[in-house]
Amino acid sequence: MAVSGGRSAGGGYDNWEVLSTETRPPLTTVDMNLEVLGRTAAQHLFAAMDGRATPGVHRMPCRLTIRESTL
Repeated sequence: MAVSGGRSAGGGYDNWEVLSTETRPPLTTVDMNLEVLGRTAAQHLFAAMDGRATPGVHRMPCRLTIRESTL
């Protein structure tokens, strides 16, 4: 994983802090903002059930949380 000109020795997905901060070294992770992702998915599901489907790819913002596993 390339991170702003540096290199990562390891990384994680979903920024689960219980795991990512307790590893040695703490893992650089991608924070997918799962609460917003889940809420948006439910809204799209309910819309589809009401006949208002929104097909296609729906991109959601995420953020890189850099920790000590990034060199």
